[in-house]
Amino acid sequence: MLAATFMGQVDGFIVNVASPTIQRELPAGFDQIQLVGAAYVFACAAGLVTGGRLGDRFGRRRVFLAGVGAFTVASLCCGLATSAEVLILCRFLQGACAAALIPQELAIIQATFHDARERGRAFGAYGVALGLGVIAGIAGGGVLVGLDVGGMGWRSVFLINVPIGVAIVVVGRWAIRESRSDAAVGFDIAGAALTALAIPALLVPLMFGPRAGWHGWVWLSALAGLLLVAALARQQRRLADRGGDGLYPPHVLANRRFRLGMVVLAVFFAGNAGLYLVFTYHLQTGLGLDSLTAGLMFTPLGVGFAAGSAITGRLNGARVPVIGAALIACCLLAMAAVAFTGAAAEQTLLAVLIGAVGVGQGLVVSPLVAVVLNRVEPDHAGAATGIAATVVQFGLAAGFSLVGIAYRVVLGGIPGDPAIDPARHHVAFAAVALALTAGAALTGVLCRRLA
Repeated sequence: MLAATFMGQVDGFIVNVASPTIQRELPAGFDQIQLVGAAYVFACAAGLVTGGRLGDRFGRRRVFLAGVGAFTVASLCCGLATSAEVLILCRFLQGACAAALIPQELAIIQATFHDARERGRAFGAYGVALGLGVIAGIAGGGVLVGLDVGGMGWRSVFLINVPIGVAIVVVGRWAIRESRSDAAVGFDIAGAALTALAIPALLVPLMFGPRAGWHGWVWLSALAGLLLVAALARQQRRLADRGGDGLYPPHVLANRRFRLGMVVLAVFFAGNAGLYLVFTYHLQTGLGLDSLTAGLMFTPLGVGFAAGSAITGRLNGARVPVIGAALIACCLLAMAAVAFTGAAAEQTLLAVLIGAVGVGQGLVVSPLVAVVLNRVEPDHAGAATGIAATVVQFGLAAGFSLVGIAYRVVLGGIPGDPAIDPARHHVAFAAVALALTAGAALTGVLCRRLA
């Protein structure tokens, strides 16, 4: 299970690092490279709830192994792609396969470990796998492309999933115990179709709106998404009134703590995405670091995340996320001060602080997920994890978009423009870090209410 979690994290970060090389060698246009990343997100986000529901009905182990197998084949197709169009299509298929396996990970952990302490340790290990995956993805992308193993170049970042995926399927057949919902679970085809249309329509404005200048088609997509969500809500209510089994179980969404947990996840991951974006820009445009050095500056973040997650496996406290959020807020405040004053050892200080932020994130993620899922009946664990994973995707997209807009406004120009005074980069990063401090504080307050 953790190997699949690790593979998913590596795949996300490793593709981002390899994007410039893919654009140059495939070749592909910049818009096509954007779609290489977006196609994966669209397909994954649109299918997460459906994937979780499939696991509840047909068996989480069965759907998980099928998802891993299909993901492995899709990764092979990505590595063998002969054009940008083929790569985009294969990435879409890869995202759809990821939507089948991701919701099963946490659902299987919840179904396997019944003792609260053992489950806490399992969620802690899950967090460690996430952190190590971030490190391997950021560092591994540059290493694989640079080494050019077997002359494969950028293709190796996809092909590396093949042996890992095969190993997971072989071992998982006997290592993972089957679990499914004890209640009869139907399959809501109409709900799945509406979800598959609504989520991409809503994600398009968040992902492409700032870069596209908020043209008319962006607002049209947002309107279509809202109308589809309204249609989905009505369809789910009518199905529930008839006694049908909808894609979104009414009693799960009616749970106040679960809804609050979804808000916390959205706020938390939006802040994370925004921090990664502005931190990368500040390192390269504010401090003048090259891309490799800037990428390595994220290594303390991954190490800290893994360490924080490991600690939570022993603490098992509902208030641990509050402590983690407070630590993040303090570190972001310190980052703002370091950037604004232009300290002589700024690079070193930022490396230490981003590592401490990683520890705080590790203290938040695993316990927060455990608290949220513990409020859900085991029969609907797959649907709940699918909803949570979808909320995370929206949070990430919103963070990139909204924080990116704020950074650009304070900067007074386009990030990376050499004509901008370097001092403006320090001011912009400091201002956004202060805003993210407020977001981390809000996360802590909401986690306190959730405890």
